[in-house]
Amino acid sequence: MRITNNMMIASTVRNINNAAIRLNEANERMSSQQKISLPSDDPVIATRAVKYRNYVATIAQYQKNVDNVSSWQKVTDDALSDLSDVIEQVRTLTVQASSDTLSDSNLAAIQTEISQLREQAIEIMNTTYGGRYVFGGFSTGEAPYELVSTDIGEVVTFKGQYLALGGVVSSEVDDSDISDFYTANAANVYQTAGAQSIKYNIGYDAEITVNIEGQDVIGEAAGDNLFDTFAKLLLALDGETSYKSYDAATGTATTVAIDDIDDLLTDLDNDLERLTTTQATLGARMKYVNSVSDRLDNDYTTYSTLMSENEDVDTALASTEAASAEYVYEASLAVGAKAISKTLVDYIA
Repeated sequence: MRITNNMMIASTVRNINNAAIRLNEANERMSSQQKISLPSDDPVIATRAVKYRNYVATIAQYQKNVDNVSSWQKVTDDALSDLSDVIEQVRTLTVQASSDTLSDSNLAAIQTEISQLREQAIEIMNTTYGGRYVFGGFSTGEAPYELVSTDIGEVVTFKGQYLALGGVVSSEVDDSDISDFYTANAANVYQTAGAQSIKYNIGYDAEITVNIEGQDVIGEAAGDNLFDTFAKLLLALDGETSYKSYDAATGTATTVAIDDIDDLLTDLDNDLERLTTTQATLGARMKYVNSVSDRLDNDYTTYSTLMSENEDVDTALASTEAASAEYVYEASLAVGAKAISKTLVDYIA
């Protein structure tokens, strides 16, 4: 086959263009440090890139959720520890108050201190994390606990409702007043309508309840919750030897004797045991979250490495390829200059 000048020139130009394309691609890989710039450059790498990036982004979101859960749990655990300290202080004061050697002024001082500890307990149970009340169940936007004055004495409410209406009332209050008050407010007593669990998704098919509900810590049965224990103590320290408890089923108020302030230690022990059980439940959740966090860290490292190996160039190899492409391009230019140097003028001359 006869090779014409036009054929030789066209072949030379085509080869120079191919060398230029190769050099451009090598320079792009060096400057971007990515194996491809468009999916069409390598569909296999592009497909893997989408998959690995999705994995990494998903795991990163799970890690953020874990951080939020851990912080919420840490705030809750600290609050429960503080409440445990309060109950221990109340117990110590109760033991002191049971001594026959104390004067009325001493008992009054202890009563004042226990009253302040009740305020502290309410403050603890209104602990917030990120502007949300951690013990309020789904009602995270309002303080769950409040001490209010009523016609039958001071009562602690829970989420705007009475926690245990008529559980502990001073014996000096008339039965009719107690009955009237209970009847008027019977619809405003807190009723548990099922667990109000705030859940976080912290992994593939891994969901955790982040909150502890206040009634699980305080208790909610009339006469058998922490704030009713406070009420009994304050009445006993005020010199009363009994209190009244209203029974909604019979519609009557029953008088319960306080034979000795030592008897209330059992109530405090029950409150502390309930709190300890709640702490144990929270501790188990925290341990689980820590294990999930470790697994997510490992998964993040694994998929980040796979993503990097799939997309990132080998710098040493890319540098060699760029140098080689530059050498080939310069060589093709040199050869092309010789191949197409002759023109019509050269033949006319």
